[in-house]
Amino acid sequence: MITSLKKLEKNIGFKLYDDVFCLAVDTATKSGLAIVSIRNKQVKISTSLLVLPTPPKDVESKADKYESHLASFVQIIDKEIIAKLPRDINNSILVLENSFLSMNVVTFGFLRALQGIVYAKLCDKFTVTKILFPVTARNLVGFQSKLPKGSKPKDKKKEIMKFISNIIEEPIKDDNCADALLLAFAGLKQ
Repeated sequence: MITSLKKLEKNIGFKLYDDVFCLAVDTATKSGLAIVSIRNKQVKISTSLLVLPTPPKDVESKADKYESHLASFVQIIDKEIIAKLPRDINNSILVLENSFLSMNVVTFGFLRALQGIVYAKLCDKFTVTKILFPVTARNLVGFQSKLPKGSKPKDKKKEIMKFISNIIEEPIKDDNCADALLLAFAGLKQ
């Protein structure tokens, strides 16, 4: 994994903030989480997944399933993010993916609710909060798809994974983690 800010900036093609801690979250039932810490021209990058558990089979309605997922997500944020945040994050950026209505209304509402939970739980712990649409984040980091219009979303995700892998000089094996890193780099752009 890349460790030099100079090398990372060369690979990505633009200047990034130095002496900053950035947390980026690509919210979904399988959320990508990226942490990029830049101190004294050195970079530490880590990614992980936050996976919502499957609701119990005895859940009676879709509303109960929805509530179960949201309650689980709150617990995951507390346990997997808040409890693990460094205590000294003076100069920090939280970057969240903004949902867009390209899917059905229920999915859109669910993703917005997950994003709202992350925002509510974390916004006061960071100096700056940025909420970016996926296309905006891609444009900020210079990602240009070479796929023809109408290509499968799965193919675009693979293309983004390759793009991010080239930047950090290490293979990214999950598209949610790649999306989270893309958000982080967009949020760190000077």
